Amino acid sequence: MMFFHKKNRYELDMTTANNALQNILSSCNQPVNTIPFNKLVLRKKVNAASYNRLIVATTLIFVLTFLSPLAIVPLSEMTEKLLAPTPAVLTLDYVENNILSLKFTGDNILYEEAFMETVSGEIIEPLSVDSSKGVINFPFLSEEANIYVPVKNGETLHLLFTPDNVTGLEQ
Repeated sequence: MMFFHKKNRYELDMTTANNALQNILSSCNQPVNTIPFNKLVLRKKVNAASYNRLIVATTLIFVLTFLSPLAIVPLSEMTEKLLAPTPAVLTLDYVENNILSLKFTGDNILYEEAFMETVSGEIIEPLSVDSSKGVINFPFLSEEANIYVPVKNGETLHLLFTPDNVTGLEQ
């Protein structure tokens, strides 16, 4: 219960306090106080206020210092995920008019460097490339072939083309 009691505040008249201070100084053989007592009280209040602000600022700095690792680690992981390039993925493949069309999504795909290699080792360049739409067109072959689509980070998408498994094949 003692925590909930309001502290007693004592008030003293300024002239009475000034007279008491002058009496104490004269009894101790000290020079008389020339600064008015109300100005002495005001100085003490100003000094205490700056001290209280300093305590609050120091406490705030300590709290922020101890909590900063909790904020930095998740933030760096989140920005790393946001800034990481989207992986290259084949989203659609179809055949139309004996042209195999492959549609990709992802970042850093080098569409112009894509090529097809037949089982016999023949290299076939794409018929057309539309990097804005992510589409590469190859001639439709009746045999299996490997399709290579390079990505900027050094990886290469390797697709195995089997004519029996292509969707949209018109017969």
